[in-house]
Amino acid sequence: SMRWFTCCHGAPRIVRGRRISVRGFAKVKAQKSVQFLHEAKRRFNRETFEATPETLIQSQMYTPEVLRTDNLTRNCYRLVAYGLQMPELMDRYADRAEELAAQLTPSQFSVILNAFARAAHRHDKMLKTFSKRMIPRLPQFLPMDISQVCNAFAKLREHNEALFRRLGTEMPHKLPLFEGFQLGKVANAYARLDLRDELLFDDIADEVIRRPQELNHVDLLMIANAFGHFRMRNQRLWPVLADWILQSHLDLQAQDVATVLNAVSSVDFKDEALMRTLLACITDEYLLSDLRPAALSLVFNALARLNWPPASDPDAADAVRTLAQKATTLLHEFDAAGLSQLLHAATRLQALRAEDVLIERAFERAKILLPQFEAQSLSLLVHSCARLRRKDVQLLTQVAKSAMPLLPKLNPQALAVFAYGFAKLEIRSEVLFYLLAQEVVEKMPLFSGQGIGMVLKAYGKLDIHNQRLVQACKKHVRALSDELTVQEVSAIEVGLRSLNALDGSVEALLRRLQKQQAAEAAQSHQPWRAEDDLFRRLAEDSPKESVKVVPSVETHSLPKVSSEAEVQAPPQGDDLWDLWSEGDRSKSAGASTAASFAPGEGSASSATPPSRLRDYLSRPARVGRPTVVLQSGPGSPAAAVAAIWGAGRKSLRREKKKK
Repeated sequence: SMRWFTCCHGAPRIVRGRRISVRGFAKVKAQKSVQFLHEAKRRFNRETFEATPETLIQSQMYTPEVLRTDNLTRNCYRLVAYGLQMPELMDRYADRAEELAAQLTPSQFSVILNAFARAAHRHDKMLKTFSKRMIPRLPQFLPMDISQVCNAFAKLREHNEALFRRLGTEMPHKLPLFEGFQLGKVANAYARLDLRDELLFDDIADEVIRRPQELNHVDLLMIANAFGHFRMRNQRLWPVLADWILQSHLDLQAQDVATVLNAVSSVDFKDEALMRTLLACITDEYLLSDLRPAALSLVFNALARLNWPPASDPDAADAVRTLAQKATTLLHEFDAAGLSQLLHAATRLQALRAEDVLIERAFERAKILLPQFEAQSLSLLVHSCARLRRKDVQLLTQVAKSAMPLLPKLNPQALAVFAYGFAKLEIRSEVLFYLLAQEVVEKMPLFSGQGIGMVLKAYGKLDIHNQRLVQACKKHVRALSDELTVQEVSAIEVGLRSLNALDGSVEALLRRLQKQQAAEAAQSHQPWRAEDDLFRRLAEDSPKESVKVVPSVETHSLPKVSSEAEVQAPPQGDDLWDLWSEGDRSKSAGASTAASFAPGEGSASSATPPSRLRDYLSRPARVGRPTVVLQSGPGSPAAAVAAIWGAGRKSLRREKKKK
């Protein structure tokens, strides 16, 4: 291959057929670069550049399959916040969130769940996957995350007991970091899902008592409703809630007032100031106009539970009459449950019972709504008819026909009330009471003594004999013999006598129970009950402890165990044992010494004499020499003994040194 070079500086050279430029002094003219403008050459990019932010956001919102965790969480929240959610789109978001569940952080879990709860969209597979992924990572959850998760599961009615039990163990040490509204959300979630956790609720009560000023009226309302739902009578919490609800009662709406009254009535907490304030608040014209039938029936039911107001309070009675007038105008809107609560309240509130127009229209409304009544509502309706002495044969006949297919749904208390109500009104239905007897026998283990007494008295009053029912009641009475009260024993006896079913064994059992209860009632009023087991306590004392007895017969005081500093020599002369056994010494002195035995030994007919009992019980303290207490001081025997002991130790040291 031929090589040739030119001598001119800057001229190109060719090496093995390739042209190579050589650096020279001449400047090469700059060339303008070619720029492809997006707005001029590409239509899609130009549209994207000119699009509004809302368009860009929506373009990502409608493609959840390509989103990662951060964008998925953000767009899911915005989709619901902007009101753009659709069932199909929410399902696609749920499927994508289920795929990415292993990569989600605690805050992303809570935001996605909160978005689905706000949209009221339930996706079972996503909820199960989230629950499985969240349980091992709960220690990383912050109070906000925990409260949002609880609130979302409550709104979606996801009853996951395993997750909430684990949350109950995780929350207590984090509760001091919870805000007031977060405490309310957690308590409300457990109440809505009916998950009772007493330890967690005790900790929540402590936090509310410690800082009630951080809770607004909504938080106070949710906490009161949650504790009332579980019937938790925290003696320290409810006064605090009452005080702070009083301070914020002006912010409450009509439904809120009804909820508070229902909560305090559930735990039987009667605060006069709170009751008067809430009743005056709900009868105000502003809230009275917003009062709906459901809230109104809830108010009446709460007042009936508390049996308030009393007859001596005219202002509160006027407020109840105002509510009754409102109920009369809204009676056509009441449903079956609200109507049964209204009639039940009329049986307990004198001011409501006096409203004849309301009661008459309520029963007329009940005839129309009778096919809609549930089992418990029917039992309340029968009970209300009995208490108000409304013997409406047409209504009760329809009730009996409607109740026959619903009897299996009645609990034991409702069965007893149902039978007792028909018996009190003297409405006899053989078919109904035959079916009632079958249900009572099947649910007999759940009956209390009061329920058995009501059933037996009802069947006895109507003279309806059912041997299977009577035998089941007798058997259950024997099982409940230790739990029956005086009134229950009396009611059972009256019911069995009216049915001519009181045999000898049951009568003997009832007599024994009556005697036992009478003896217990008499013994509960004796002032010297604490002295009955005096000798048993003395016999069980430790041998190392001495008993210090007060030498007085009139005091009848219990023995006091002395400490080590109070150990003294046995008292000289007559003590309590000597005074007690003084009358028995003459008898025991002539007795044979061969019959000496400790208490509990000997023949069955023999009894330990008081003198021997005294020697036996006081033997541990009297064995050996009496204790000698040395006096302290320079000339005391104790000082002399110490000096002799010190001299002996010095002599021993000298002998050792000599050796």
